Amino acid sequence: MFPQVDPIPLPAPVWLFKVLEVLTTSLHFAAVQLLLGGLIVSAVWAFFGRGERRVAMRDAAGSVATRLPILMVYVINFGVPPLLFAQVLYGRAIYTSSVLIGAAWISVIFLLMLVYSLLYVMAARARRRQAWSWVALAALGVAGLIALIYASNMTLMIRPQVWVEMYRSNPWGLRLNGGDPTVWPRWLFMLAGGVGTCGAGLLLLCLVPTLTAAASTTLRTGAWRLLAGGVVAQVLCGCWVLAAQPAPVRDLLRQHVLYVACLVLWLVVAATLLTLALRGRRVATAPSWRWAGMHAGLAFLLIALATLVRGGIRDLTLLANGLDVWDRQVVSNWFVTSVFLVFFLAGLAVIGWLLTIVARARKMEERYG
Repeated sequence: MFPQVDPIPLPAPVWLFKVLEVLTTSLHFAAVQLLLGGLIVSAVWAFFGRGERRVAMRDAAGSVATRLPILMVYVINFGVPPLLFAQVLYGRAIYTSSVLIGAAWISVIFLLMLVYSLLYVMAARARRRQAWSWVALAALGVAGLIALIYASNMTLMIRPQVWVEMYRSNPWGLRLNGGDPTVWPRWLFMLAGGVGTCGAGLLLLCLVPTLTAAASTTLRTGAWRLLAGGVVAQVLCGCWVLAAQPAPVRDLLRQHVLYVACLVLWLVVAATLLTLALRGRRVATAPSWRWAGMHAGLAFLLIALATLVRGGIRDLTLLANGLDVWDRQVVSNWFVTSVFLVFFLAGLAVIGWLLTIVARARKMEERYG
């Protein structure tokens, strides 16, 4: 059912690759959700912010829109490592599923270029005080299509029972993972997460000193609403994702202590964020950087826990179909692995430093029409 295992042994234990895969995937998901949520918010606020009485809403939408091209850099660069680690761990499955949807999978490159272009057009039109909500909607549509292609591939790789028939019916890679009841719940889960994660991001953005007072207030008010609504929507979508899994996979999840603990902790963090968001709506003053950073940290923890459960669903589903990700030949080369880890951590540090540089780069007051 699966291709033969690669004869080249792993240079480090499987658990290390799993940790790196979960970490980099969580970072990628955080950037993706910020992008999706930012596109939704900026499009809606730009559309309803027309008119002289809603300048603050336009300014708030513009402050989000002009930062999305920079965010796209992190979406793309954080997306490469998870794919590399997934190929190391699940190459026998993900290579096959990628070939089966080959046309759509290759198109992701061009769709990413299109989204990138639309983000720059959107930001430029916002600075020139031209209408740009339609550009944001177009970018959101293309980004949503990319997310759907990824959801299709990541679910198809754990369904080896449909590979042969899918290839026989269409050997040109022109089909997605149709008929899988888990694709749409997973796609909506990511979209709902984008709303909540964007709310946490806006809590940080509203503290930027170059914003007008009215725009900052609009961002803060919207942030609490988005955070609360996004958490509720994601919990509902998460229940749908679990309910859509095959019964044997649900049984295996319930029997695994780690994934049950992650699910319980995920619900606790979600409830905490919801409580903080509802409480924050009643506070008129802006949060401090430390307080807003705590919300962002909790939002990232929510993403990381969901990523762990996602990995559990993948591992247990593959195990039920005969592929044990932990059953790999390992010949550890700790010198090479240590050098890699040093450069990996240094790269993360540089990215964090660049984020602080970008945050301090704007000195003029921001206003958008």
